[in-house]
Amino acid sequence: MAERISPNEAGLITNLLAELGPACTQSVSTLRDTLQQITRGYSNTPSNMYMSEEQLARVLVFFSEKGTKAGGGNPISFNELDVAERTEWNLSNVSQVFSEDFRSLNWEQVANNFDFPGFMIRDVSHLRGFLVLYKAGATNPVPMQSMTRPWTNKSGQLSFIENILLVPSSVFSFSLNEEEEKDAATTDDVQNALYLNRKGWASSLVLNLLFEMSDDPNLAPRVGALFRQGLSTYPEILLCSIVRLSTSRDAASINSGLRIKKEIIRELIALIFMPFSKVRNSLSAIQRLWAISENDTLKFSIEAWRLSNSKDPKIRLQILGHIIRNISNVSPKTFQAKVLYGSGDYEFSIAVAFFMADHNALDLPLYLDDQVKKVELPFIMGLVAFIAHNVQHTSAEKGQSLMSASNLIACLTYLRGLDPKVLNKKIPTGSGMDTNITIGESVKALLNQCFKMYPQLSDRLSASSPTPNSSAQKDEIEEAANMYFQQIYKGEKEIDEIIEMLKRFKTSGNSRENDIFACMIHNLFDEYRFFSKYPEKELRITGILFGKLIQEQLVSSITLGIALRYVLEALRKNDKNGKMFTFGMFALEQFKERLNEWPQYCSHIVQIPGLKENYKKLVDEIETAKEQNQNSTSSTVSVASANDSASLSSGISSDNAQMSSSNHPVPESVPLTPKKREAVFGPGLGRAVNELKDDVQHEAPNNKALDRVQHLMNNVTIANAEQTANDIKSILDARNFGWLGQYLVVKRISTQPNYHHVYLAFLDHLGDYGKDLIEAILSSVYMNVGSLLRSKDITTSSSQRSLLKNLGSWLGQITLARNKPILQITLDCKELLYQGYETGRLFAVTPFVAKILEGAKNSLVFRPPNPWVMGLLGVFRSLYEVEDLKMNIKFEVEVLCKNLGLTLADIPPRTDELSKRILPVKMSNPDFNIKSGMANAPTSVQRPGTPGGEKSVSGASVGASSTQVASPGPTPKEQHTVIPNLASYVTINPQLVQLFQQLGPACQLDAATLKRNVPIAVDRAIREIIQPVVERSVTIACITTKEIVSKDFAMESDEKKMRKAAQLMVANLAGSLALVACREPLKVSVSNHLRQLLVAAATATVSDTSNSRIGETVQSAVDQCASVVSQDNLELGCTLIEKAATEKAGRDIEESLGNELMKRQKHRELTGKPYFETSIFSPEHRYPAALPEPLRPKPGGLRNDQLLVYEAFQRIPRQPSVQQVNPASTVSGGIGSVSGKVNGRFSIELISSIATKLESAISNLLAQVGTRAPEITLSRIPLEHEIKQLLLGAKQMTTAVATMGALTKLENDSALGFAQHIFKRLYELRLSEPLRLEAYVALLDALNICCRQLEKDLGTWATYAPTDTDAERKLHRTILLLLLRSNLLQVSELDNYLFERVNSGTNVTWLEFSMAFIRTAVHEKIIDIKQLPKTMSVIFELSKAAGQNNQISQWLRAVNEVTVARNELSSEFSNANGSNPLLGEDENISKPSLQQGSTISATSLANLAGATSRALESIEAISRDDPAGLRERIVLLLDGWIRIISDVVEGNEKELQYVELLRQNGIGNNDEQTERFFRISTEVLVTAVLKDGANQKSLNYQVIDGYGKLIVTLMKNLNSGGSFEDLANQRISLLNQILGVTIRTMMANYERTKRQSINGVAKWDQRPWFRLFLNLVMDLNSPNPVFDPINHGILKVFGSAFHIVQPLVMPGFAFAWLELISHRMFLSNLLLQHGQKGYPIAHQLLIDLLLFLEPHLRKIDLTESMKQLYKGTIRVILVLLHDFPGFLAAYHLSFCNVIPENCVQLRNLVLSAFPRGMNLPDPFTPNLKIDMIPEMSKSPSVLSNVVGPINELRIDLDEYLKNRHSPLFISGLLPRLCKERTNEVDPCKVNALVLYVGMHAIAKQQSSHVSHRTAEMEILQKLLDFDDRGRYISLNAIANQLRFPSSHTHYFSCVMLFFFSEAKDDGVREQITRVLLERLIVHRPHPWGLLVTFIELIKNQRYQFWSHPFTRCATEIEKVFESVARSCLTPGSQKTA
Repeated sequence: MAERISPNEAGLITNLLAELGPACTQSVSTLRDTLQQITRGYSNTPSNMYMSEEQLARVLVFFSEKGTKAGGGNPISFNELDVAERTEWNLSNVSQVFSEDFRSLNWEQVANNFDFPGFMIRDVSHLRGFLVLYKAGATNPVPMQSMTRPWTNKSGQLSFIENILLVPSSVFSFSLNEEEEKDAATTDDVQNALYLNRKGWASSLVLNLLFEMSDDPNLAPRVGALFRQGLSTYPEILLCSIVRLSTSRDAASINSGLRIKKEIIRELIALIFMPFSKVRNSLSAIQRLWAISENDTLKFSIEAWRLSNSKDPKIRLQILGHIIRNISNVSPKTFQAKVLYGSGDYEFSIAVAFFMADHNALDLPLYLDDQVKKVELPFIMGLVAFIAHNVQHTSAEKGQSLMSASNLIACLTYLRGLDPKVLNKKIPTGSGMDTNITIGESVKALLNQCFKMYPQLSDRLSASSPTPNSSAQKDEIEEAANMYFQQIYKGEKEIDEIIEMLKRFKTSGNSRENDIFACMIHNLFDEYRFFSKYPEKELRITGILFGKLIQEQLVSSITLGIALRYVLEALRKNDKNGKMFTFGMFALEQFKERLNEWPQYCSHIVQIPGLKENYKKLVDEIETAKEQNQNSTSSTVSVASANDSASLSSGISSDNAQMSSSNHPVPESVPLTPKKREAVFGPGLGRAVNELKDDVQHEAPNNKALDRVQHLMNNVTIANAEQTANDIKSILDARNFGWLGQYLVVKRISTQPNYHHVYLAFLDHLGDYGKDLIEAILSSVYMNVGSLLRSKDITTSSSQRSLLKNLGSWLGQITLARNKPILQITLDCKELLYQGYETGRLFAVTPFVAKILEGAKNSLVFRPPNPWVMGLLGVFRSLYEVEDLKMNIKFEVEVLCKNLGLTLADIPPRTDELSKRILPVKMSNPDFNIKSGMANAPTSVQRPGTPGGEKSVSGASVGASSTQVASPGPTPKEQHTVIPNLASYVTINPQLVQLFQQLGPACQLDAATLKRNVPIAVDRAIREIIQPVVERSVTIACITTKEIVSKDFAMESDEKKMRKAAQLMVANLAGSLALVACREPLKVSVSNHLRQLLVAAATATVSDTSNSRIGETVQSAVDQCASVVSQDNLELGCTLIEKAATEKAGRDIEESLGNELMKRQKHRELTGKPYFETSIFSPEHRYPAALPEPLRPKPGGLRNDQLLVYEAFQRIPRQPSVQQVNPASTVSGGIGSVSGKVNGRFSIELISSIATKLESAISNLLAQVGTRAPEITLSRIPLEHEIKQLLLGAKQMTTAVATMGALTKLENDSALGFAQHIFKRLYELRLSEPLRLEAYVALLDALNICCRQLEKDLGTWATYAPTDTDAERKLHRTILLLLLRSNLLQVSELDNYLFERVNSGTNVTWLEFSMAFIRTAVHEKIIDIKQLPKTMSVIFELSKAAGQNNQISQWLRAVNEVTVARNELSSEFSNANGSNPLLGEDENISKPSLQQGSTISATSLANLAGATSRALESIEAISRDDPAGLRERIVLLLDGWIRIISDVVEGNEKELQYVELLRQNGIGNNDEQTERFFRISTEVLVTAVLKDGANQKSLNYQVIDGYGKLIVTLMKNLNSGGSFEDLANQRISLLNQILGVTIRTMMANYERTKRQSINGVAKWDQRPWFRLFLNLVMDLNSPNPVFDPINHGILKVFGSAFHIVQPLVMPGFAFAWLELISHRMFLSNLLLQHGQKGYPIAHQLLIDLLLFLEPHLRKIDLTESMKQLYKGTIRVILVLLHDFPGFLAAYHLSFCNVIPENCVQLRNLVLSAFPRGMNLPDPFTPNLKIDMIPEMSKSPSVLSNVVGPINELRIDLDEYLKNRHSPLFISGLLPRLCKERTNEVDPCKVNALVLYVGMHAIAKQQSSHVSHRTAEMEILQKLLDFDDRGRYISLNAIANQLRFPSSHTHYFSCVMLFFFSEAKDDGVREQITRVLLERLIVHRPHPWGLLVTFIELIKNQRYQFWSHPFTRCATEIEKVFESVARSCLTPGSQKTA
């Protein structure tokens, strides 16, 4: 530092100090003398000061730097107290000199002089020394005004700011004003952050300085880095501070640092205003920001919304919701005014309005009307633009997209209904829209756009359009419709004219025309029932009109389905005159050309009796059309949407009327199959494809030149491209360019896409010389492109597609990127896409054309919005919308758009052109993914040109809901399967044959039929889905594998390692994907095919074709058979598909990586050097550059440990997964498919597959429950769950194996090997997932059934388990317990194991392990301590050696108590007949005999005891009015609900439908219906649970759990309208009603059971009721956005319910009641309510509990059940004492009122509570002056009702305390404190009086001295006149106030001591001592005030405590007092008598 100081006086001083070195600071005197000597002659200061402020500033900096360097300059740590103890420069001495010699200097001037050229703060340690030295002299911190004023040395000034922000506030605290403090308060300190000083980022001085410095180019990088750290640590403070500064009036602070401010604000918006932000306190920051500037907050929110424009619509929706919640939270009152009406951004406001409308928070039409009235044109144009931009993302459901269908319809309806005056207005200029059109024209264009995208919207819009405002308008519409019909029937207009008119009306934007269209369709359909009465002419016209409506697609969706059904019904009619048949034939004639679209509909037509005989030609043509359609799924579409398809199917199949054979006059039929256009690939694609030039020969150079050229091209790089070009010029002639072009294209360009930029650079360096070469290359490219496109293998060969894609990339770069066109005559790219779509080559064409267009991104001419490029992109967009298009093709389109900087929304689709092309055949088409296995389900195909998916129709029926037309059985040729020898592998359950035999002769199905048809069904199903599944799985796996392997092996020379890794990875991925994708489709497909085959076989023998149907019984058997067979053979099919995927993946990855592998091989052979793939490190590749350093490729390739990742793919061979065992699929019981598979032998493959599926099922379940995973165990899972079924399947398999005899040695070894793998896996799991542990142990238990060796080996394996750490030992203990519980471990072996580990007690760790293990095992009733003789003997010996009070002895006592308690209570708690777990046969704790010991009156007790009886009477009275059959209907409803929640696939959707069904039946809306439903439901379910568990120890709670879920679902989905507050009140009201019904039902059930029992002792089972209430408490109080706002109301309702069923009302429910009220989801939430709103409820419930315990606790001996209940109560009070001490402290009075005097420990717990945050002084501190404690002057919070018990004497009491005028009050006080009509003192009255008088005295008290002359003391002294019992109660009341430090404690402590000192006899003193002593001799805790009072009593000589005779009256008493004295007094302070 001295070298940097300028050579002035100060510089000379520091230079001399530097030369002197550290020795000058070794003492204060030395340093002082040194400074005086070296400053002599240099200083111009007064004589008493030898340095000036300027000199001192530099010397201070010098010392701070030197003193904080350690050794080599490393910073050291020090603090203010020890400044430099570990450095040679002694800064302590420097600090002392500064403090003593320079304190009188102007230190502010010293700070101003820090601005010198050498000032620089090196690091934090330097800064700390600097701050310490400055504070030593100035006594104040460094003033920030001086450090932030304008400096010359700005770099040094910035170094100070950089480091001052690094230190915590304890080192330097910024002085902030009020506003800055508010900014800093938006977040708390970030621990372990780099920049610790939070307040520094709120300092205006610091920020203004940094912004000013950011304008300096030299300092800007450092300032930017500093702000980046601030962004990552305290973004909340930065945002608020910057906005606050920008709103100030200081122009300098506003204008400085504008650039960096913008950057910071942009980053902060993304951090704070976006969802999923990692910022901890974003909401508090927004709240503060709103307080600073509402406009800026809104502006930032809008900016966050704008930043999301390029994101996915769902993400934009999340961002919008996040913004709305934030703003509504900070300003709920002004939200709408600010956001909806005042934002100024119409797009944002409209998006918010749509969002709120979807969530029922806004009336959208009303909002639109308000805005149009207010703003008019700008808002309308904004609305039109918003809809046009977002309409393609319209969602059918609300809240799923920015544009819901309901909002779209509402907006379009509103726009159509605008005032014509508004619609006729021109669009103003400057609006960004076409100003030559009117608003109405823009609205019409929008409507057309929407109708084209969603054709069905026209119908819905017509239906939702506002009905005409007047009846005159309705009549006018009806009249117009009738007029058109009259014109048809009168012949005034042709039918075709009317059809054209209807087409126009349907798509018109005119509401009147839409209404006329809807009216005509409605009227025509409505007249159908009268068609049979029409005259022949009119009926013919009607039939033609009806048919043309179908033909011209004027009806769709549901309407189309109805129309087709009408025609079919008409054809089936057989009335007398045959009119309806005539109508049907005329209609059919019109739309017969479309019949080929609906093959199932054709099947129904040809089955019409009589039609085939009379209209054979028609039937033949229909059948021909149907057969032609069987090979294509593109035209198999549903008759209607999913909503109406079932009704149509039933309409088709329900009418069985037979048609007579009479010939009716019908129109002549014409051929039904028009000649179709055939798709041909090639014509019109250009010369590249159509001109064959494959055999073109080029002149090659001589061999020497050829070798030289090849060598140069092999080694060309960017660096040597110019040199290579020069060499080529010298070697090659122009006549050889054709050869070179062909060589480059074939050998380089087509195979090396990563080197395209190198070859382009090479061509550029050729200059004019290479122009002909470029042409030759282009010619060769076109020729090879044509050859590839013409190839028949282009769709199957991935290598050919890769070459084509590479050529496309090159073609784009060499043409478009260089602003050169691709001529249409050469290659028509648009036609290429269209023909690829038609012929199934889109899979290859799309990547090719997309790569061409990627070249346009660098072009000046062809970049978007170039019309040619946009036209091609429009084709891509249209293709993208085609349904079932493969994801690979869509992915290419998305990547292209991203590379061109566009989104799909930016591209207008060219749907009109695509709709004119030939529809492709989708089956077996590589461009499409057809959903397999759904042949009988309605499918729909999107017609090209309708992006929204216009749905065609078909007559296909839905599933098996209606009778299907059986396909013909397999012909002899078809009986052979394509898959070789498949019949020998399929499984046919023998019980299926028995099933068919039971049906008798009516069923023609037998074993031969099954054996013949099952293989065919499996074969067809596999072939149906294998192609799309394998293609998709292999494609995804290959792409993933190639990317990862290419990255990982970029620096690997050995191609064998790379090949092996790729093969392992791709095989595993492809197999896994195929397995997942094929399972469900395959199962459905097998079932459908087999059903068709069996139905055909069953009907083949029926001779009467009119009755060619099978009966319902046979149909049911066929369905059941198909289900069982599909399940049994599912694994076979999955295995075959997985194998096919694996093999294909291996071949494809070899092709895909072939070039990479070849390069490595050639490189090694030619050079022998390591290979490096450098191309992946180019800038255009994101990876591996973006990867963290450990994951990047390193020279030398992958290490062995890294290769293990790939080898892991083959460690566990993939096994087929086991499906859930469905009980419904088993036939006649038995082990079903499992036994069929194992055939009595052990199958390691099957057990492995079960384990794999089990792992998956557990993972899925735990993922669903989230944080509740630790609560999920096997016992809580219903039997029907997949996990239980898998374990059952494993057990069934091993049981079947065990019945066949012992395992072979090979089987035994396999089973043990698998078991050992499972056992090892146990020790890899976590304790937080007990379900996984239990499931694996259960799997081992199943294996033990067939492999008895396992039980012996498990003991040995357990000895080798990892137990090094505490966590491992805890896991080991849990696993041992589980193995013991399953009887998999022999207890004797375990005893030996623990005995050896304990090692006679020397191994403390294992001793603790054993003790914890045994205690848990005994407590859980797994073992008895007698079964562990060796281990227990060691523990007994250790206990004897250590004495009685050691931990081991205490442990032994605890274990013995558990054993005894378990033995005594086991019969009660496990009683299967539902006996009361609380009471023994001889107990009835609610008997009136206990009233004498209760605080409450006998009347109240009797009233509570009779509550259940009244409930029973109420229930019986209500149930008399129940309708007949109500219980049965409710049972059916409940059964349906249980089935719904068991359905994993469709459960959620059906749950909502079920809730809606309940609402429609009045449940939730009608009080009477609601009461009946929940009353009967509760009774039914509880009865079912108890009946089901009658013979079991545990109950199955599945139905109870489901019922609880029903209640929660009903509440959650309650939506009866109204505001948010109304809805909240309705939910609370519904819950109150449900709980009320449930409580009454439970009380009635309890009373009924009690009356039916012997001696009135209720043998009543509380478990189902407890389970129900527990589910509701947990589900309704868990965090949930629906219930969180009403959480207090929910808790209040539960509190009221629990109060009603308190233990005094239902003693048999006491244990469950205590568990419920103390549950963490109830009690904790209750006490955490804001404003202590939950305190009164919790107080009342605890009082209920204590009142129940009170009479029992007064007895000396408690029953075992009461002991357990008391222990539970103590634990609850302990939890409250720890977590909510303020609650106990506030209600101490009322709690003490109901705690008996003998329960000293319980009372001490309550009185020991003190408010959180208070620090209690040590009561044992010598000479503690309690008067000096600040808290002693503060009154505590008392929430108990102090006045209540003494209300009757309150007036007299107050009067006496006020003026003492009534001496009679004192004399008559004591009798008034007794219970009514008795002489017994009432403790509640005494307690209340004592506290009330004390509070009154404290309020008047002038000093701490207690005087006996006050009215208060007179009253308190009067209490001592009671007899011994009354005095004891009074003294206890005073002692109850000796709590934590407060004015109450102080006053009553003085009162107690005063009574002791002034007592007239020792009896009172002895009683005072007893009251204090009995509270101290119990276990801790002891109230602080009690200790202080007693210590003062025995220490202070004034009281002469030890001189009183009662301290020496007995030896035992003496020992007690000596013990207490030793505990309370310090040594030497005891005073003896």
